[in-house]
Amino acid sequence: MGRLRMVLLLITAFVLGISFGYGLTLFAQNTKEKSSLNFSQMTDVLISTLNTIRKYYVVEVKSTKLLENAAKGMVRLSLDAHSDLLTPEETKRLMESTEGSYEGVGMTIGERDGFVVVISPFEGTPAWRAGLKPGDRIIRINDTSTIGWKVDKVSKHLRGPRGTKVKVTVYRPAINDTLTFIITRDRIVLKAVPFYGMFDGVGYVKLNSFQEDAADKVHEALLKLKKEGAKSVVLDLRGNPGGLLRQAFLIGGFFLGEGKLVVYTEGRIPDSKERFYSEGDMVFPEDVPVIVLIDRGSASASEIVSGALQDWDRALIVGDTSFGKGTVQRIFALPHDYTLRLTVARYHTPSGRSIHKGKLGDIEKDTNTYFTKILKRPIKGGGGIAPDVYIKPHILPRLVQKAEAKGIISNWATKYTSAHRKPKDPEGIKLTDADLEDFKKELRKAKIEFSDCRFEEAKEDFRKLLLTEIAYQYFGEKGRYRILLRYDPAFKKSLDILKKAKRTEDLFKLK
Repeated sequence: MGRLRMVLLLITAFVLGISFGYGLTLFAQNTKEKSSLNFSQMTDVLISTLNTIRKYYVVEVKSTKLLENAAKGMVRLSLDAHSDLLTPEETKRLMESTEGSYEGVGMTIGERDGFVVVISPFEGTPAWRAGLKPGDRIIRINDTSTIGWKVDKVSKHLRGPRGTKVKVTVYRPAINDTLTFIITRDRIVLKAVPFYGMFDGVGYVKLNSFQEDAADKVHEALLKLKKEGAKSVVLDLRGNPGGLLRQAFLIGGFFLGEGKLVVYTEGRIPDSKERFYSEGDMVFPEDVPVIVLIDRGSASASEIVSGALQDWDRALIVGDTSFGKGTVQRIFALPHDYTLRLTVARYHTPSGRSIHKGKLGDIEKDTNTYFTKILKRPIKGGGGIAPDVYIKPHILPRLVQKAEAKGIISNWATKYTSAHRKPKDPEGIKLTDADLEDFKKELRKAKIEFSDCRFEEAKEDFRKLLLTEIAYQYFGEKGRYRILLRYDPAFKKSLDILKKAKRTEDLFKLK
């Protein structure tokens, strides 16, 4: 009997998930005084629960499945959205996800408010071309509800062989409506820096992700822009979901120089408390003005870099508040090829702000006021990185979003490029009123209901998106960015500020 009890005690950790997730909360709610059960007594309750299920449940349930689900419940119901117990199959997929390429739709997803949401679609991928946006809640995949699914399960169903199709239905809070996308999977190979260029003496660098070659590509772009005479720099981290930490330290070093605190971590155990510093040589001197663009799709390493440059008063942050993914996960190998992904610490910017948006256990959201390192400017906590200059996100009209979801914009652009001679540069693309009337006919052919008034309201948004897609088909990424940035409110605001800023300190006076 003693031996059996010892064996059962060893599996108690697994059974905790069932009990804490479904039993202990109810027990506490129905008791006016604090529970007097100690650990040993609670263990008896848990063991009895397991044995009673095995003996009396209406159908026989495999004990191994009970224990696996109990362990998952212990992690998923009691901890946070980023902690999870992974089966051997899920562990294998996790390892595959760290590789440079895969086949799927091409977006980063995460959990927020109980839903699996799009953090950011990667530019140029099927998800991006289809029109998925940061914040979209994934509610169905191929007509199967995903409510209650975890991120790993959604990811599994989104991936698949190149050329196959997947139907994704999302709820988009911005328009309080659902949209359905038919997406053709493809080989996803990400470019760290898809574009960089000069705009009236301002060097612009777009960084898509902090992958293995990110620092090398950013360094190469910055050196070329410096050689071309850039007097200031815009680093665009919008839609960048993060990646490898060391790349963040290297890229931070291009603007801060070596040895500046970039981020530090704090957790419950001593070895979770670490400090990380910028690496490498500064490319642009400290007095060269820098602006960093962020939005709700900027997460993790993007928040570390933008937070560090903001705290050191090295860059002005322009855009929208970032995603708020500020926790550290550690991978623990468990017996029999299981893996525990466990949140062990939180990221803090050099001034002390917690990057994480939301509650972790008993730790509430950080709402304190902090001060930058050099100019002592006040900055508020609250999760994510709040910009110095806020640019209200432009919400596309519902008609435009429906046209995107049906692929009409891309299809009409293909029709246009097939019938018109390629101009010598992207700026040479012109759309007439007759072109837009023809596009309107395509919308009606697709059986999208709208009034002429609604089309007029959406006309300029349609013009911008059509020009961008046509430029992409003619000139690739270079063409697309030349058109896209022409209409970009955050980038135009950045250019206005940088025209007046002669030195870094001017940025904070002109905002």
